[in-house]
Amino acid sequence: MENDRQDTLARLMEEHGDRLYRLCLLLLRDPHLAEDAVQDTMLKAWRGLDSFEARASEKTWLTAIAVNVCRDYRRLYWYRKRLDGEALLEQIPAPPDAEPQDDEILRQVLALAPKYREPVLLYYWQELTVPEIAALLHEKENTVSTRLRRARAQLRETLKGWDDDG
Repeated sequence: MENDRQDTLARLMEEHGDRLYRLCLLLLRDPHLAEDAVQDTMLKAWRGLDSFEARASEKTWLTAIAVNVCRDYRRLYWYRKRLDGEALLEQIPAPPDAEPQDDEILRQVLALAPKYREPVLLYYWQELTVPEIAALLHEKENTVSTRLRRARAQLRETLKGWDDDG
């Protein structure tokens, strides 16, 4: 039984570890905190393996745990320091199949208020659906949709003229 749990946890880390690290790094803006958050996420997953009912996918379940861990970290007094956003972008590992790209969009997403940044990161970077995001953020689907719409409007305004060739 214990070996099954260890095998399951090792599989979860192998399949989802890099994606969770990127998410935690984007939410926390600190590589060391992101590593700690992934470890805490996996520890909570380990403790909750027996109660996981598969009503959501493993990806959604782990993402929900990671988002909550990151929120807890941000509430702590020692997180309140300002971090260098440019240094952060250099430390975010690209997904395995990603092409090199301009980081300006990500810079502007990271500049959004958390209530807009989280849904955007979950929707576009983690590829979760609006219902999945609503469930893991404990918000109504309409609220998530509204925040995504408002975030897109803010991004459209701040990125106006960004990709013009002329």
